[in-house]
Amino acid sequence: MKDKKKQTQEETVEETVQPVEDIPEEKAPVTDEWHDRFIRLAADFDNFKKRSKAEKDAVYSNAVADAVSTLLPILDNLERAVLAVEEGPQRDGVKMVLDQALKAFESMNVTPVGEAGDPFDPQIHNAVMHVDDESLGENTIAEVLQRGYRLGEKVVRHAMVKVAN
Repeated sequence: MKDKKKQTQEETVEETVQPVEDIPEEKAPVTDEWHDRFIRLAADFDNFKKRSKAEKDAVYSNAVADAVSTLLPILDNLERAVLAVEEGPQRDGVKMVLDQALKAFESMNVTPVGEAGDPFDPQIHNAVMHVDDESLGENTIAEVLQRGYRLGEKVVRHAMVKVAN
């Protein structure tokens, strides 16, 4: 009984399916409305691709910035250790590790900001002290208390500086 039912279903399907040659070719004329819809759809898709790429890049940039900001205290301690240890093999070893860490940051496009003698920029520097110094110009960094870092154009950490008035 099942075989007979299956056979009739197959015959019905074969009768309803038309060969490709039997289907008449009716092409709807392309109207201005359809053309405009197509252009808008293509523009929307292009904007979607650009927006998605920008969001993906922002997520990556934020993830790298978060990872770098977690490692910055370690880098600060290495810099303090180089300054605290007298000449010798210990200082050379710590300096090598510090240089290696700075090269790794550089490979990720992370650069230090804030050097003594640079002009003060509130976008990347944080002035925590002021000093009167005639030898330095006005709004010039006199001393860097804590180095800042930048990932591309994004500031990961502002440099803490002493500014000359």
